[in-house]
Parts: sequence; C-alpha cells; structure tokens
Amino acid sequence: MRKLVIILIAGVSFNTSAELDEKIAASFAAKYEVCALKLKDTKSYKLKALGLKIKADEIGKDKVSADYIKAFVKEKKKAWTLPLRKCKKFADRL
Repeated sequence: MRKLVIILIAGVSFNTSAELDEKIAASFAAKYEVCALKLKDTKSYKLKALGLKIKADEIGKDKVSADYIKAFVKEKKKAWTLPLRKCKKFADRL
C-alpha cells in the first residue's frame, strides 16, 4: 500500500510539472512580447525591443498546446500592467 501511494504521488507531481512548465514559459513569453511592444518606440531601446520579441518567439516556438495558448493570453493581459522601468530591466538583461 505504501508503494502505491508513493507511485501515485510521483505520478501526480510529474503531470503537474508539465503544466507548470507551460505556465512559466507563457508568462515569460508574454512579458517579453508586451515589453517589446512598449519599448519599440523608445529611442535607445529599439534594438533591445527586437531582441525581446525574438526571445518571446523562441520560447513560444516549442510550446504549441491549447494549455500554453490559454496561459499565454491570460499572462499577456496581466503583462500590460508592467511599468516601463521593469520592461527596461528585461531588455537590459538580454
């Protein structure tokens, strides 16, 4: 009985990690994409904005599932509330 419980717990945690992975990837891709849009008209951040857009596309390229897309849309709506200084920090880290 004890082995069965351990196997079930391992199976549950293994399944949720894929969902967590998609949520994290969607969160970063959404933040990078929104920040790229916000920074594209800023004088010294035009190239960095392009880099953010490329990075967002790279993250989303491997994740093409319905769960990822739902999470991406949800996170993109949240990302519009990011202040410009936070977007500049993202761009400076690239």
